[in-house]
Amino acid sequence: MRKLGIVVTAIACLMMAAVAFSAEAPVAGAAKGQMSIGVFGGMGMPMGELADTDLGNMKTGFGGGAFFDYFVTPQIALGLDGGYVTMANNEDSSVKANTMQYGLHGKYFIPTGGPVVPYLMIGLSGYGQKVEAKEDAIALSFSSTKFGFNGGVGVDFKVNESVFVGVNGLYHMAGKFEPEVDGTKEEVFKDWNFMTLNAAVTFRIPMAK
Repeated sequence: MRKLGIVVTAIACLMMAAVAFSAEAPVAGAAKGQMSIGVFGGMGMPMGELADTDLGNMKTGFGGGAFFDYFVTPQIALGLDGGYVTMANNEDSSVKANTMQYGLHGKYFIPTGGPVVPYLMIGLSGYGQKVEAKEDAIALSFSSTKFGFNGGVGVDFKVNESVFVGVNGLYHMAGKFEPEVDGTKEEVFKDWNFMTLNAAVTFRIPMAK
């Protein structure tokens, strides 16, 4: 929970600074019908049973991905996203929890009147969960696929008309981890939850005149 508090506090401070900084700056809003693509990368932090020292005992890892947005209004965008996060066990780095995520999202960009634009985001995703382990020459792998939710906040900064840079933090709730063992699903974790804190670069696609 300490990790969660630090991340939420940091992003909240960024958003407040964004509103204050942008008061006298040019507007960075998008037009209806605008499209953008982007890439992101950063940290993946285990939560719930993935972080529990008696269960997953995973440590902070890393990940990245890409996204596409379509602005249905100047403040609201709908889009697609996909990402990958890997985390290793605190005691045995050969044991890893890997997540492949792909889904749909919505973003609400808070109008500030300037080049720094905070936003809220919520998404519905499929999560490919996998635990991998190596013991000498033997490799083991257990996997499960679930649908889950994610949500969080972010801040974009306008570099020029086409390029934005920013940060975002999301909490992912990917359901239970129930791999199939000998033809039967076995519950290993009651929750497969984690947070991501990423830096992102967004490229807005020029609209036809």
